[in-house]
Amino acid sequence: MAVVKPKIACYITGGWTECGYMTKFLEKINDRYDYRQRFPQKNIGKKGKVRKDYKVAGTTGAALVREACGDMRRHSEVLREYSGILIEDDLDDQYFLPDGTGRDYEKIEARKAEITAQFRSLLKKEDMSVIFLYALPEIEAWFCADWENTFGAEYGGKLSEMNAYFSVTFKKYVDRYVLTERFSGGNIENYGFFNGQYKKLSEELMGAFQEYSCQSEDFKSNELYNKKINGLIRNNELRYSKKVEGINMLRRLRPETVATSCGHYFARGCNGLRDLHS
Repeated sequence: MAVVKPKIACYITGGWTECGYMTKFLEKINDRYDYRQRFPQKNIGKKGKVRKDYKVAGTTGAALVREACGDMRRHSEVLREYSGILIEDDLDDQYFLPDGTGRDYEKIEARKAEITAQFRSLLKKEDMSVIFLYALPEIEAWFCADWENTFGAEYGGKLSEMNAYFSVTFKKYVDRYVLTERFSGGNIENYGFFNGQYKKLSEELMGAFQEYSCQSEDFKSNELYNKKINGLIRNNELRYSKKVEGINMLRRLRPETVATSCGHYFARGCNGLRDLHS
């Protein structure tokens, strides 16, 4: 007889990458629960294919909380029987300290407390568990943290024997020119501000492919591989998009590896979900 798992209602940022496979990723963290995606509609059909004519709304922040509250008002009796509520969202440029060097975690915790109280009030359930899994600044920080299973593995089908070379050299390029010394390694969650201007990590990674192909670095030592790889990039066969590569990377992402580099915040949310008991 199959064991019926307690349910967690999930409200997930409305991006291409997260919509389809975030609940599967949550199962890797804690498989004792049944994660029900209440918002948005999944962009992946039952056969694992991207739905045709699916529109991404990009719902995040306060708008995502409003969607969750609306669902709770409409279905309070059903949701009251759930064991928890989970919010997964990007923080992008929110809650940064004035100097841009890091986040104001006290403000983040205060906002979480406000949202938790609001959810519990709507459901009339004061002991409802509310879990926040925030990506700082975006889910691409998690991908960089688990490079071997994301960017390092994504292009093996196209590159074959060249993949190991590309993985190593592209990572060096990203570390040097995208993350820079300030945000490489364990400080990646503080990524964002350069000379007072915020840069989106996802957009910088998308652009890094073309920049990598144009640069001649000391670590790009194989001329034959460079030529072939640059050709693939030029023809847009080697790239990063949230709709395709992002979804694939989320499928392979390992939470325990992400937690080692994303210790400022991801590790907290991950541990909170892992330790949750109904």
